[in-house]
Amino acid sequence: MEFRLLGTVGVATESGELPLGPAKRRSLLAALLLRPNTAVPLGQLIDALWPEGPPARARTVAQGHVSRLRALLAQGGADEWGVRLVTRGDAYVLEMPESLLDAHRFEELVRLAHDQRSPDDAAALLREALALWRGPALVGAATAGPLRVAADGLEEARLAAVEQLARTYGEFGDHGRAASVLHAEAVAHPMRESLAAALIRALYRSGRQSDAIDQYHRTRTLLADELGVDPGPALREAYAEILAGDGAPRPSAAPEPVSGPVAAEPVAAGPDLLPRPPRGFVGRDRELAAIGAAALREHAVVVITGPAGAGKTAAALHWAHAARERYDGVLFADLRGFSDDDGESGPEPADVLREFLLALGVPARELPDTPGALAAAYRTRTEHRRHLVVLDNARTAAQVRPLLPAGPGSAALVTSRLRLDGLAVSELARTVGVEVL
Repeated sequence: MEFRLLGTVGVATESGELPLGPAKRRSLLAALLLRPNTAVPLGQLIDALWPEGPPARARTVAQGHVSRLRALLAQGGADEWGVRLVTRGDAYVLEMPESLLDAHRFEELVRLAHDQRSPDDAAALLREALALWRGPALVGAATAGPLRVAADGLEEARLAAVEQLARTYGEFGDHGRAASVLHAEAVAHPMRESLAAALIRALYRSGRQSDAIDQYHRTRTLLADELGVDPGPALREAYAEILAGDGAPRPSAAPEPVSGPVAAEPVAAGPDLLPRPPRGFVGRDRELAAIGAAALREHAVVVITGPAGAGKTAAALHWAHAARERYDGVLFADLRGFSDDDGESGPEPADVLREFLLALGVPARELPDTPGALAAAYRTRTEHRRHLVVLDNARTAAQVRPLLPAGPGSAALVTSRLRLDGLAVSELARTVGVEVL
């Protein structure tokens, strides 16, 4: 069981999403989840449900929503997870292990990242934390009053984590990736000066001085036009750093040689959704060389196939990490094609497309609604760039086709227990077999 605030308010169970029903019930759940294991007075719940003023029967209606929510949780097997919605006087408590709440896990991962000595480990934890977000916080709940304030607070925490991730990339000299992480957020939050200042520094330090100067002037003009104010200290200091030539641009280090694509000039880093590389990876020289040779072709699609547990994912991730500097960005998705063996189903292609488009810099509010429009937007975003797309645990060719990048210099690695011969026919995919070591 998982409780979700970082996106649409909801409850995921082993049998699927609980049908929470109307927005008022989602608002009630959100108000309780924001204070887990704490008594929340009924009056405060009423304020959350009716931020513009309660109706005459607000108390009775709110109690009805509590009863219905309690029944839904019971149907979802809440008792097995130690979850109970209990009444305490004129208040209600959602008793639960806080690890079941995505917002709590997000906070814990960010806190752990602060404690890491290794920037690489810190970056991995921050990427894991940010991956918990499925859209703006508290979608489907009340859009004003206490819940609006709470949503703004969660969004502030997310942006702070993004800025922390960019600083972490900067610590090991990967300023191109820092700029990529910051760019989409700076577009979505154009008047957040700390984001703009961080992006300006990352652009400058990655060798993109003209882009950094342009970013400063665009932000300065926007602040003057919209708010009638001059840039604050953070922006002024970042601009002064450029003018003074403070800190020579430091592009990312060249990648180590790998069996794979022909050596190319490093490019400015784009999105990077790869999980951490497999540790203790050995062997597979033949397979890695085959993957590299197959990825040389235009519109390359490489299907890495083999039995369960043979190491397909490890081989794909090892190759992708070694070769990622040769691409403008790297996207990753676990399609969970064989997870129905465990009673779960994989994501719909449209859901993966939304994640990819967000990573490619499309603001959440501009995402198309329909699968066809999402696929078209994805093709547009990838047709003039070189992207590496890793699609893990695919079951059918139909799962894969909408997620293939459009750029001729791009490549897709697909892992599957099956050969996916349909991709060989329609996409001229090459197959690389991985057997048990």
